Amino acid sequence: MRGVAPSARRQHRMSDDTLSLLARLTEAEALKQGVIDAALDAVITADRDCRVIGWNAAAERIFGHRKAEIMGKPIGDTIVPPHHRAGHEAGLARYHRTGCPHVLGQRLEMEAMRADGSIFPCELSIHEVKAAGKVFFTAWLRDLTPMHEAQAELARQRERLHQTEKMSALGSLLAGVAHELNNPLAVVVAQTTMLEALAQDTAVRERAARIHAAAARCGRIVKTFLAMVRQQAPLRTAVEVNAALEGALDLAGYGLRSAGIAIERALDPALPRIQADPDQLGQVAVNLVVNAQAALADRPEPRILRLESWAEPAGSVGFAVEDNGPGVPEALREKIFEPYVTTKPLGAGTGLGLAVCRNILGAHGGTIAVEPGVLGGARFVVRLPAGEEKPQAEAAQAAAAPARHRVLVVDDEPEVGAVLAELLGLHGIEAETASDIPEARARLARQRYDAVFCDLRMPGGGGAALYREAVAAQPHLRGRFAFVTGDTVAGPSAIGALDPQAPPPILEKPFTPQDVADILARIEERG
Repeated sequence: MRGVAPSARRQHRMSDDTLSLLARLTEAEALKQGVIDAALDAVITADRDCRVIGWNAAAERIFGHRKAEIMGKPIGDTIVPPHHRAGHEAGLARYHRTGCPHVLGQRLEMEAMRADGSIFPCELSIHEVKAAGKVFFTAWLRDLTPMHEAQAELARQRERLHQTEKMSALGSLLAGVAHELNNPLAVVVAQTTMLEALAQDTAVRERAARIHAAAARCGRIVKTFLAMVRQQAPLRTAVEVNAALEGALDLAGYGLRSAGIAIERALDPALPRIQADPDQLGQVAVNLVVNAQAALADRPEPRILRLESWAEPAGSVGFAVEDNGPGVPEALREKIFEPYVTTKPLGAGTGLGLAVCRNILGAHGGTIAVEPGVLGGARFVVRLPAGEEKPQAEAAQAAAAPARHRVLVVDDEPEVGAVLAELLGLHGIEAETASDIPEARARLARQRYDAVFCDLRMPGGGGAALYREAVAAQPHLRGRFAFVTGDTVAGPSAIGALDPQAPPPILEKPFTPQDVADILARIEERG
């Protein structure tokens, strides 16, 4: 018995050691599994035949397969996309045949497939693990979808910044071009207007009317083009929708004619004015016309662009731009107004035009939609609430009120100053002219004026410097100092900054007698 007891004790000690070892192994396994399950990336373990034997919590989240469902299933049939399965099987067979790994230990960017069949980009690293004479594979996989989305958004932001920089540079260039064009246009428009009114000979009046119409069209094209790059806060005023549509046709006129596109008009001549920002409404019209032109580019003749406007029963107004192009697919009719959605070929558009249109119209309380048309192509319909217009009689009375007042006109282009003085004279106003800032200062020091019309861009400090001096010396000129400018890009914001509470009136070149009358009315309203 004494010989048996030590043997039993040894067995008991071995049993205790085994239990302790098993406990430590169990603890280590639990720790390892806890670490793997806490990993942000998917950790997948497979046997020699690439059947799943390990699947952590991140893998469940990324792929959508529950661990219990996927264990023992071939990786090639579950997470490898169908178009990559042949390559996966060939690579596995080559490894079994040669034992030479081609992708093991490398970081690869490729595609994987979720449980719902969707494909997503991923970064993958596969490692060979040998244990107990067997071969296993462990893959670390990271979902690159968020990174790719961030990169795409960064690329979009870069493109937006690039476009903004281009528009800013273009705006600065156009400001100078507009000034050089609008000064002579102002003279031509004003002189032909007076010639029409004063000429006794019918033939002379008709010739003056034709010159006036051509010059006015040039002025509209310049203003519409500048409105596309103007950076200023929206300004609501009475706007004629038909004029905005005609302005868009003027701007796109050459492209439409050269593309052989016929224009059909169905514009309501009795359409009421609406309260809107004229630049923004013009931008909407131009976008829709240019989009229609692009849609018709590859279509066989006849190519037709139809513009229509009408009064809505509830006091609103509507207009439509329609073409006989390929139209908008039903599935895109709502989505097409989202940013970066376009039906144009790659590189032919940014996908922002219609999104901008919807934002502009929404800010005006309006809507835009794609509706069925009669030409078989796309028909974009815009509806806007109508605004109240100041009665013409009141405006005429206000414009006539400053009669027999004395006004100083300051412009370094003598022809522009002279023609503006003549137009003011038609209202019974005694207008004096100064061709530079020093002369204007001298006249203001000697004489009290009821109003001042001053060019913005001039040597000697320009109109802004004269405005500050004039208002300081003659406080009644605050609200009665109007700026004359052909720079409709940077000019309005610079002028508005001079007196944010009461921005000075702006007379844009080229101007018509009615434009001058409107400015006089505004000056009189301010007292």
